[in-house]
Amino acid sequence: MRTRHRINPIWIISLLIVLVAVGFVAMSGGRATNDKQDDSCTIVVIDAGHGGNDPGAIGINGMLEKDLNLDLAKLVYVKSLAYPELQLVLTRRSDVYLELADRLELATSVGAKLYVSIHANAYSSSSVSGIETYIGLGADDDTCRLAEILHGTLIRATSARDRGVRTSDLYVGSAKMPAVLLELGFLTNPAEAARLATIRYQDDLAEAILSGILLYLENDRSND
Repeated sequence: MRTRHRINPIWIISLLIVLVAVGFVAMSGGRATNDKQDDSCTIVVIDAGHGGNDPGAIGINGMLEKDLNLDLAKLVYVKSLAYPELQLVLTRRSDVYLELADRLELATSVGAKLYVSIHANAYSSSSVSGIETYIGLGADDDTCRLAEILHGTLIRATSARDRGVRTSDLYVGSAKMPAVLLELGFLTNPAEAARLATIRYQDDLAEAILSGILLYLENDRSND
């Protein structure tokens, strides 16, 4: 006998609220935002990688990395509105391309405490999957701590393959604040690409990113 799965109506209502809010973010401008204009807030920049004429990775299911990155950045932003002490600034709100230097310059100009860049991965072998977190070469202790916290919240929330925190000569290494680059899964892996295409998994990822940011800031305050 086929088991009938019951859908939680509370989850459906929450999903609809998120989707409406994400649509509002998309209509409110093309590039960066600094909505709250409150000096008492801690500012964090969320960068949706790629954009415009730079699609990033192209998934086995046709998904473009630039689109996934933007959807996730918007979800993190919407979720952050529940925390008045936190002010998220998006490097882009629509399908536009920004130079890497301009993204970091934005973070510096708004006085960001942290910089988190959202990406998805690709590889020649479709068997490769999992989440990686990158920091720049010679990263300081604060950056390493941010990476470990964010990576941990993502792995716990998703049970994805843990590919660890890695160092590389990436542009985030030039940031003037703790900065990490998140590779949230492989679009070239059939199972992971299918998972990344679902709203529910995207919501899990966004919640984990926000939780990691809040945990880092909480620990930072307790160490002052």
